[in-house]
Amino acid sequence: MTQSVWRLWSLILLFSAAIPRLSAAPNITSVGNAASNLTFNAPIAQGAIFVIKGSGLGPANISFAPAAFQSTSLSGTSVSVTSGTTTVKALMYYTSDGQVAALLPSNTPTGGASFTLTYNGQTSNSLSHGVSPSSVGIFTIDSSGQGPGIVTYADYSLVSANKATPCGGPNTACGAANPGDTLILWATGLGPVNGDDATGAGLGQSMPNVALTLWLGGVQAPVSYQGRSGCCIGEDQIVFAVPNNVPTGCSVPLVVQVGTNANTISNTTFMPVAKGSRDCTPLNAAEAALSNPLAILTGPVPFADISMEKDVANGGGFQDQASVVIGKAPVSNPAYEPFFLSFNDQLPPGTCVVYNSLDPSSDPPLGQFVLLDGGSSFTVKGPKGSVALNGSTGDNVTLSASGTFLGPGSYTVTGTGGKDIGSFSATLTIPATPTLTSPTPSNNAPVTRSNGLTVTWTGGDPNAYVEILVTSALDNTFNLGDTARCRVAASAGTFTIPPYVMLAIPAGNFGGFLFLNSEVAAPFTATGLTLGNFHTRGVITSLGFVLK
Repeated sequence: MTQSVWRLWSLILLFSAAIPRLSAAPNITSVGNAASNLTFNAPIAQGAIFVIKGSGLGPANISFAPAAFQSTSLSGTSVSVTSGTTTVKALMYYTSDGQVAALLPSNTPTGGASFTLTYNGQTSNSLSHGVSPSSVGIFTIDSSGQGPGIVTYADYSLVSANKATPCGGPNTACGAANPGDTLILWATGLGPVNGDDATGAGLGQSMPNVALTLWLGGVQAPVSYQGRSGCCIGEDQIVFAVPNNVPTGCSVPLVVQVGTNANTISNTTFMPVAKGSRDCTPLNAAEAALSNPLAILTGPVPFADISMEKDVANGGGFQDQASVVIGKAPVSNPAYEPFFLSFNDQLPPGTCVVYNSLDPSSDPPLGQFVLLDGGSSFTVKGPKGSVALNGSTGDNVTLSASGTFLGPGSYTVTGTGGKDIGSFSATLTIPATPTLTSPTPSNNAPVTRSNGLTVTWTGGDPNAYVEILVTSALDNTFNLGDTARCRVAASAGTFTIPPYVMLAIPAGNFGGFLFLNSEVAAPFTATGLTLGNFHTRGVITSLGFVLK
């Protein structure tokens, strides 16, 4: 296994954003783990790779070090980290105007630290960020810190939603994991090494004393090795076996926890799991209905997406909205094609994901979107009557400002069609609404995250699902924060959000709770259409509380 191979699948992919114009003075806006992209509620570990974002940090065009993590200066950029009375110089990997990647030396003292950057003799502002012995970030396929993680088989081929050709060896995609497989998870931030990082000290060093737990679909997976990789400075390997009782699907959550009560939870990534096949089975109804799910990967695919949602309205209460989107878009990068279903699938029942934002969604990696003419006349009909969906594609059309249109029952959306897409009719049934019994406003005491959160309800459709969302904003501007989302069978009547999920969102006074009917989806067809998806979900209860 060569160092250059894993630079391709991890570090080089970290720099994916457009490079802004050169700024006169360095300005740091965030510091985060290079794999997870977590910038709060996650300290930087000793010996970990990290990323600084801002402006004026380096040259207008990205500059890579000839050899990664060998020098404390690159193209006029250097990074200093002060913890206590000790200042260390970070080891550089690349620099640019908007983003810099470096390695935090293993001998950096832990605790509160300040990060500063100097470019061409000008020093930036100082940004505070914690340093800890361990804080794991999992590398992901698209470098966002979300979506499918970088997990490999023994031959270093990648675990993927679908098996590709060729399959075998580094940078190839060999399909979904099966129970019993032994796999390698790639990460950074497991812990420091003994000696000088730049010389390759500690490569292949086991770290058995790190109290590590790997959760796959809510099931603890046995770990046989945890430590620094043998190939690459700053990169860690966690070797684990897929349990027999792990849930299957294209988006099975994969999380690493260090300790039990500390805020040292990795980013949530996805890993596809199947039984008896190397192609995962989508839980998303529209994709599962395709005779060949890989058909959506072969080029720009004509699709129609019809959404109806009951959402929280500004000022309280609920409102019912709908939208219609008809167009086509290719997968943005051919390398993402074998992983596409993992970006877009439903969560397996009984599992949770944490999003690195207050918006609980993940966008599939699609390229330039092209609108298609599917007509301009759409109507939704339900138990409360009919509403015309007037507006441009993607516009949210209000079905009821008071939230009285959507409820249990059958709904049909019809479209007259246009020159690209023919007429269609799509029908789905919103299931009976369960009643939340806990938590409620009357027992809305502060929630201790390390205890998890037990949610109970009664009623609902026994064949349907509910979703539980817990959000935590850093302050009352509600610009930054995290969201935990869990999907559970409605028939269960109770679910405890695990402590490791709750600990992944920050403590604070601006926590929120939503209890919803899980998304109900129905595929539909029309002339000229490859993928049609009619889906809905609705908020049942909304609460606010304090997270401790």
